[in-house]
Amino acid sequence: MTATASLTRTPGRFPSPRAKARRTLRFTFIYLVAACISAIYLIPLSLVLLTSVKSEAESKIMDFSLPSTLHWENYTTVLGTDGVARGLLNGLIVSVGVTGVTVLVCAMAAYVIARSPARFPMRAYHYLLAGMIAPFSFIPAIKVLQVLGLYGTFTGLILVDVGIQIPFITLMYVGFIQRLPRSLDEAALIDGAGPLRTFFQVILPLLRPVSVTSLVLLVTYAWNEFQNVLFLMPNQSKWTMPMTVFNFQGMHSYNYALVCANIVVSVIPVLLVYLFAQKHIVAGMVAGAVKS
Repeated sequence: MTATASLTRTPGRFPSPRAKARRTLRFTFIYLVAACISAIYLIPLSLVLLTSVKSEAESKIMDFSLPSTLHWENYTTVLGTDGVARGLLNGLIVSVGVTGVTVLVCAMAAYVIARSPARFPMRAYHYLLAGMIAPFSFIPAIKVLQVLGLYGTFTGLILVDVGIQIPFITLMYVGFIQRLPRSLDEAALIDGAGPLRTFFQVILPLLRPVSVTSLVLLVTYAWNEFQNVLFLMPNQSKWTMPMTVFNFQGMHSYNYALVCANIVVSVIPVLLVYLFAQKHIVAGMVAGAVKS
């Protein structure tokens, strides 16, 4: 009797067969789309990984057949090639510089934009957003860097990369900071904290999700950047990994095993950064898209 009464009190507790069918169809469609998207990335990656451990003769076929013998010495050859190790170091310098400067500048600018009641910060914010659609011109950038004496230097390259990334990263930070209650600022003000202390001790620690997301995006961008290095770095000793891949392919154009091994070496650092920070990426992206 009790069981009958509980069933009568919750008539809509169990989904109908039609609702179950719709739910199954929806999840099936989602999994199919996810599988297709994964295949777009995994198939080329698998081909590169397989080719990187093949012999020179086998690599010319460029198929998914397994190698007769695993040639791990391809990676030794790549790492021993002049310029590859230096490219790794140069890429690390540029990635750390671009990431650190961009995160600090954009976080502080976003805090002012999100908290200031004046009109100028919001107008400056709209001006920054226009930079997301404005095309980048290399000729003025090269001329400005030459006037400043920064052409062909890491500092000049880092500043250009930072300028390109500021609009989007600021957009993400503004959306996240607008979700934080203003009572945090008021409590810090009552405790005697100034704007800088409030930002660095109260607000900045709360920006961890969006900061980690920005870190992954910026490291990926700076590490894989090709055009800026090509036009702004005439000295080959300062080339980053994408340029060494380009140069390496020119030296070994018919040995695709070595070329693919070089590609794998250049991808590993970014892949490691992504794997360690992946749990924060979705939260940061969603937070940055809520309000602006």
